[in-house]
Amino acid sequence: MFEPFELVAAFRTASPSPEAMSQVPALRSIWDLFVIECVFTVSGGFMDAYSFIAHGHVFANAQTGNVVFFAVYATEGNWFQAIRHVPPIVACILGVSAARLLGVRAEKQTFRATLLCQGIELAVLSGLALFASRLPDDWVVPIISFAVALQITSFDALGPWSFNSAMTTSNIKNATTGFVLWLIGKERAKNRGRAIVSTAACLSFLLGALFGGFYTYRHEAHALTPVVFLVLTGLLLTWRKRQINTKQARSK
Repeated sequence: MFEPFELVAAFRTASPSPEAMSQVPALRSIWDLFVIECVFTVSGGFMDAYSFIAHGHVFANAQTGNVVFFAVYATEGNWFQAIRHVPPIVACILGVSAARLLGVRAEKQTFRATLLCQGIELAVLSGLALFASRLPDDWVVPIISFAVALQITSFDALGPWSFNSAMTTSNIKNATTGFVLWLIGKERAKNRGRAIVSTAACLSFLLGALFGGFYTYRHEAHALTPVVFLVLTGLLLTWRKRQINTKQARSK
């Protein structure tokens, strides 16, 4: 008789069933979501570069970086600099909590809560685009962190493939895992999709960070304006996807 851990091992090493294989969507069937992913990930890279350059070398998105900076400054006894990295972490927690309370779920069909989160993000960033130059750094970065947390919580997966539109570590891990497993022939369709989706997220974030750095150095006073247009574009594309899903549901 199998012991419990042996049953788990047998399950993990079993070949995927035809039903499981059929649940892996073709990328072309979710191309619209793929484009939305890239748009928001470009905006994520842009915002982190902007916050770091224009607002005191504090990350809006990369909370790991803020934790490290806090620890480094704390060990030096520089508590003034250490504390500056705490508000974005708190704002991120509040943003994730707000998205969950607004009804964001892992399985999205209507995109209602996703659109609501994107609408709040757009409103927040539009206000910052107008007034960020008049606000202290200690206000601007946490506000961006809150908006970004709404973004990464409300839209973080394409079918079976997860991604992060504001940070790259998990995307690099998923891209590497996908490529390795695809090349050795394990669940080829699923891992090919994982590799493509995650690589696109990595490249989009890099593109956004490059664009954000370039634009912020030259137009710091209104550097968030491109992000507003990116988020608006992502929201409109998400709204269009919701309309398509609604029509398909009514026709069934």
